[in-house]
This record gives sequence, structure tokens and C-alpha cells, in this order.
Amino acid sequence: MFTYLETASPLHRLNPSMKLLAMSVVALGATFTFDPFIPAMLALALWLTAWLLGRVPLRQMLRWSLPLVSLPIPLMIFTALYTDLSRYPQPHILWQWGPWTLAVEGLWTALGLGLRVTTFLATSLLFIATTDPTDFAMSLAQNLKVPYRFAYGLLVALRFLPLLRREFDIIRMAHRIRGVEEERGMRGWLRRTRRYAVPLLASAIRKSERTALAMDAKAFGAYPDRTYYREMPLRGRDVLFVVAWAGYTALVYALALSLDLARLEWVPQAFFPGLGKAAFLSTIQKIASLMAVLG
Repeated sequence: MFTYLETASPLHRLNPSMKLLAMSVVALGATFTFDPFIPAMLALALWLTAWLLGRVPLRQMLRWSLPLVSLPIPLMIFTALYTDLSRYPQPHILWQWGPWTLAVEGLWTALGLGLRVTTFLATSLLFIATTDPTDFAMSLAQNLKVPYRFAYGLLVALRFLPLLRREFDIIRMAHRIRGVEEERGMRGWLRRTRRYAVPLLASAIRKSERTALAMDAKAFGAYPDRTYYREMPLRGRDVLFVVAWAGYTALVYALALSLDLARLEWVPQAFFPGLGKAAFLSTIQKIASLMAVLG
């Protein structure tokens, strides 16, 4: 859905591990609320950051915005129709038929849930579009101390995906040149899948065998540590990027709490039995105020 765009932008020059940490902070911030305000503000900031600081073309951003908006729709419809209205003393029912009831409270909850999914997708958009897979794998091994075998495996997987996509396009064009007609309907889709899957699988196996032989020839994994051609240092701007997103998330929470637009109902009773809802909300408010001051 999203692909890496090789451009010279401030986001491209950031350390991938710190960028991943910042996006994790934003995604975590979107999980604590059921109201639309907080995830909407976070998703908007992510979209603008990818466009302005990531220098992603506006046309590309608009094309990528379609899955950001459309993918949560089925979940929103299901949530709106099956919201537990017994939690509300006087729900505002708009439509009712059989087991389905549509109320204003259900629509509000569904909108909040859909915007949370949009925020998660937006974090993926910003990270994937501005992060070189090679730099990401090296950063995992150097900065986060992930074993280089796993980091290289992730790099191979990320590199193979566009190659397989290219192979698929080549196979499809070759069939068109030979005059193979594409049937419509479910039967035609199954036949096309079988026709494309065999050569695509053969190409994937061939590439994986070549990669394995190259790794064996270079004694990959023979030593616990290895040297790197390019270092991935941590700079002040990387830390500032994480602090900026943490501060912005805290400011959004502080604004939402002051305007009574943050319905924080996620109380981890299973992990903290003594933590009640009032104490949980008070703790979140104190953290948000502290981060707002520090930010």
C-alpha cells in the first residue's frame, strides 16, 4: 500500500530507530481514547508532517489518503450498529430495525475507533515513505542491538516485496503479449491466480536460493558480531523528533481534557487491579500536563 520514496528531506535524514520510537509514541497515544478529537489531531499532524517535512508529493499523499479513510469504514459500520447502549442513561436513537440500533453515541464511538485506525495507518505511511529499508535494518542492529541475523532477514523481506511485485507485472505483461485472455468473475480470478502463482513462486525460490548461496559464500552468521560499511549514529535532531512528537501528543491530550473531549475508558484492570477509573484519569492528566510543560 505504501512504498519508500527516495527524496532528500529532513525526515529521510533522521535515525530510523528514533523515528520508529516516535511513531510508537503517537500510536500509543491514540489507544487511550474513544473520542474522535485526539486521533483526528494526531492523524492530521502525521499527514502534514509526511507532506511538508517528508516532501512526499501532494498527489501521492492524496492517493495514499484513500486507504487511510476507506479501510476503517467496515469496522466503523459494525461498531455503530453494535455499540452497547446500556452504558448511556439516555441514548439518542436515530434508527432501529431488528437487532440493529443506530444511535448518536454509537456513531460517535465508531468515528473515534475509525480515526484510531487511521492514525495507526498514518504512522505507517510516514515511517515507510521516509525510511530506507537498508538504513532501518542497520539501525536495528546498531542502535537497538537486534541480532544482525534477524535484521538482515527483515532487510531481505523488505527488498523482496518490490522485486516480487515487479516479477508479477512482468509475468502479466508476458501473458498479454502472448494473447492470453483474462476471464472475468470468480472463475477467471482463480485461473489467473493459478497461472501467475506458479512462475512467481519459482522466481521467488530462485532468488532466495541465490541469496542463501551468497550468504554462505560470505560466511554470514559465523561470528557473533560484524562490522558495518555505514554507521547509523544518534544525533540531537533524532532525540528532538521523539520529544517533539511526545510533547505534541501531550498537548493534544491536555487540550482534549480541558475541553472535555477525551473519553478515557481504557482501564487496565487485568494488570492493575487497584487502579480505578478516577485514579487512571488523574494519572493521565498529570502526565499530559507534565509533558506539555516539558514540550
